[in-house]
Amino acid sequence: MPPKGITIEFPYSTSQSFEFALNEARKISTFQQFGEDKKAIYRVSVDPGEIESLFCLIEHMKGWRKRFLHVDGKKVPWDSIFAFAYCYESKQASFKPQFYCFGFEKEWELNPWGCVNARLPFRESADWFTWGRWMNNTGDWEFDKQRIRHELEKNLYSYRFCPTMNFERIEAVISALPPIVNPTKDSKWKFVEAWQEDGRPALKSVKRPQWGDEVSFFVGVEPNGPRVLEEIAKKVGFQLR
Repeated sequence: MPPKGITIEFPYSTSQSFEFALNEARKISTFQQFGEDKKAIYRVSVDPGEIESLFCLIEHMKGWRKRFLHVDGKKVPWDSIFAFAYCYESKQASFKPQFYCFGFEKEWELNPWGCVNARLPFRESADWFTWGRWMNNTGDWEFDKQRIRHELEKNLYSYRFCPTMNFERIEAVISALPPIVNPTKDSKWKFVEAWQEDGRPALKSVKRPQWGDEVSFFVGVEPNGPRVLEEIAKKVGFQLR
C-alpha cells in the first residue's frame, strides 16, 4: 500500500526516456524498487509541499501509458494532480514569472486570484460580475460570494497542488470584495447592462429622451477601469505587475 502523500509508481518501459526517468526517481530519498529487471516496479513518495522534487521525473514520463499516481494511498487520475505542470512551466519561462499567474501577459486573464486557470477574470463582461442580487431599486448590489467561492474551488481543484497556489489569498480577495456596490455612488464601478430580461435579477432603468423612452436592464456591476483591482491588490498585499 502506497504511503501518505503523493506517490508515483511505474514499471519497466520501452520508452526512450525510461532510463532518464529511472535515474531521476533514484535521486529522490524515498525511492523503492520491488522486483528485478523488466518485472520491477519503481516507487517514489513525497509530501505535497515537496511536489517540485517530482518535476524532473514527470518530465521524462510524458506520454507514458503505464504510470500510476496515488494520493494518501488512493489511486487517482494523473491530471487530477499534475494538470498544473504545463502552466507552471510556462510561468517559469515567462518574461516576469512573479506576475504570470495574475494574467500579466494576457489582459483578458487579468485576475486577483493568482491563477489564470480560475477562469474568473477581472474585466468587463466577465459573467461572475452578474452573480448576486439587487438590494433595492436604487442600485445597491450584493455579490454572491458563496457562488464565487464555489466556482473558484471547482475550477482550481485540478491545480490545487501547484506550488504557486495560495488559497488563503483567494479567500482574502473574496473578503476584500465590497459587501455592497452602487455605481451611482461609486465611480469605480458601473452597471452591467442587458438588452432584455433574461431571467437574471434585473434592475429596470427608464430614460426619457425627446424621441421616446429607453429601457435598460441592469443585471450586475463591473469595474469601471483598473482602480477596483488595484485597491484589492493593495488591501490583500500583492502586486499585479
